[in-house]
Amino acid sequence: MAKTEEKLKKFSYMVMREADARKKELISQAEKESTEIISERELQLLKKAYEQIHESLDIIDKDCNEEVSRAILASKQKLFNRREEIIQQVFSNVEEKLKAFKNRDEYKNYMIERILRSLEEIGPGEILIYADSDDIPLIEEIRTKTGNRFQLSESEEQLIGGFIICNKTKGLLYNYSFANGLNQERVSFLENYGLSFD
Repeated sequence: MAKTEEKLKKFSYMVMREADARKKELISQAEKESTEIISERELQLLKKAYEQIHESLDIIDKDCNEEVSRAILASKQKLFNRREEIIQQVFSNVEEKLKAFKNRDEYKNYMIERILRSLEEIGPGEILIYADSDDIPLIEEIRTKTGNRFQLSESEEQLIGGFIICNKTKGLLYNYSFANGLNQERVSFLENYGLSFD
C-alpha cells in the first residue's frame, strides 16, 4: 500500500510539474502577445489556464482516490482470505486432535462420565442418544455396564465424537458432540483471538 501511495504521489508530482510547465508556457506566450492583445483577452487566457489546471487536478484526485480504493479493497480481500486459511488450519488441527483423542483410553472414561452426568441432567423419560457409528459399541457397553435404559441411534451428521442426548418425554435435547463444540468455538474464535478487522 505504501508503494501505491508513493507511486500516486510521484504521478501527482509529475502531472503537477507538467501542468506547471504548461501554465508557464501559456503565460510566456500571453506575455509575448500582450503588446498586440488587449488586457481583457489576457485575463480570458489566464482564466482558461486556471480552469484547465483545476480540471486536471480534479481528474488526478479522482484517479488517485479510485486507485487507493482498489488497493484497499484488494488488501482487505487478501487479509480476509489469509484469515480464513488460518481459521481452517487451526480447526483442522483441532479436529485431528479430537479424532486422535477418540482412540485413547481417556476417551472411554470421558464418555462414561459424560453420559452418566447427562442422564442425570436430562432426567427421567424416554431417552435417546445419537452417536457416530464407531462410538455405538462403546455406548452400548456403557449402557450394559451401568444398567441405564436408553435408546441408541446412529447420528445422521458427523459428530466427530461425543453424543447428542434427547429426552422425548420432556422435549429436551443436549448436544455434547465434539462437532457442536467446534462450531461454537469457530463462532467466537475471531473475537477471542483478535482476528477480526473492519
